[in-house]
Amino acid sequence: MQEGIKDTLVFDMKDLRHEDFKEYEALVPPASLSLNYEEAEFIKPLSCAIRLFRQGDDNVYVTADIETEISVECRRCITPFAVDITTELELLFSIGSESSEESEADERYYDGETLDISEDVRQMLVLEIPAWSLCSETCEGLCPECGAELNSDACSCETADASPAPASNPFSVLSKMLEDN
Repeated sequence: MQEGIKDTLVFDMKDLRHEDFKEYEALVPPASLSLNYEEAEFIKPLSCAIRLFRQGDDNVYVTADIETEISVECRRCITPFAVDITTELELLFSIGSESSEESEADERYYDGETLDISEDVRQMLVLEIPAWSLCSETCEGLCPECGAELNSDACSCETADASPAPASNPFSVLSKMLEDN
């Protein structure tokens, strides 16, 4: 049975007491999960499909499909562009406390009344942010001499292949060392 669209990833467990399964849709604002990063801007709400399965009396198995869109800068030409982000989540929650000495890193707990998957979703989305984002595989980047964006502008600077390495380059001595051998 599917509920209306939620704007949170916190669930009231009394809804699951008399059923074995609940399905939810959620549109969650990125700010509510503290998804504020310098290298990526979350530009769309998180679209989430969440399923809660009661297992036994106290355990709840959670699956979630999450989609959103971020804006990142190309690492070569510094032009912002949009990237679709998708991730899946599968967790088992038990009633209890995280402070117990025998808890394992992958165990999740809830208080029996409310179940919150916000932090788990936030962590999964952070892992999906590309470390080296390129607007295209053929991006030419910026000219190191004049700063022109080479995907759309031509520049008259000599290419690095045609000109000798500048004297200020600390590695320029390496090419001289190879020539001497």
